[in-house]
Amino acid sequence: MASRAGTIAAGAVAVVLLVSGCTTVVSGTVRPAPGLAPTPVTGMAVRQVLLDDSELSKLTGQPFRSDPSLPPRFGGLDELPDAWESAEPQDCVGAAVGGQRSVYSAARVRDAAHEFWDSSSDDSPLTGVGEAVIALDSAADADALFEKFAQQWGSCDGVVVTRDSGTDSEASGEVTDVANPDAVLVATVRTSVDGEAGLRVSRALAARVNCVVDVDVFWFVEDEGHSGAPPAGDTTAADLARAMLDKVRNLSG
Repeated sequence: MASRAGTIAAGAVAVVLLVSGCTTVVSGTVRPAPGLAPTPVTGMAVRQVLLDDSELSKLTGQPFRSDPSLPPRFGGLDELPDAWESAEPQDCVGAAVGGQRSVYSAARVRDAAHEFWDSSSDDSPLTGVGEAVIALDSAADADALFEKFAQQWGSCDGVVVTRDSGTDSEASGEVTDVANPDAVLVATVRTSVDGEAGLRVSRALAARVNCVVDVDVFWFVEDEGHSGAPPAGDTTAADLARAMLDKVRNLSG
């Protein structure tokens, strides 16, 4: 059995390989007038879709801080991280790792934002959150991309995605438990670095108006047989994705 310190170290490497400003919450629900389509979320408003530290803390019950080693990104497609560009099989990268440039390269991306958060809690297996929002040209584009991902994720259940960087560590993620409850794609990914068990990752992806939201929740695993991370039936990743969708709705009114 690996030591907790050793597993945390391997997990930390996995996070860096995987993912490579506060906002204001708008209360209430803003809806467009009857017969009018929601306004696409573009430009600086896209950054407001990301959950900030206080929102994450409220939703998870523990504190967070922005990871200084993985600074927030905002701009076009090129601002998204791309640590898994050469991973195989390429069609399953999006199920295994959130917010990757190669996954969205064929989409008509207008704006994108990405941020990674560390948990500052010492007694929780939830160690971090990665969140991304990708704004496309239209709601039709976002819906079509979601449907494409739903088909891909379904075919990736049980698949191991491997990234071999040649001179650096080899990282992999086994995609499991793919589901689509209430139009939110979810999956669990068992990561490893150089054959050693790493973090467990809860994945969630959803679309609203012209935006796709993409969430990773990272969990420390004591050992390979430990089932408490994430806890059985945990919905944290999906809950965070739905909170981001609510912000898209408010911003598009």
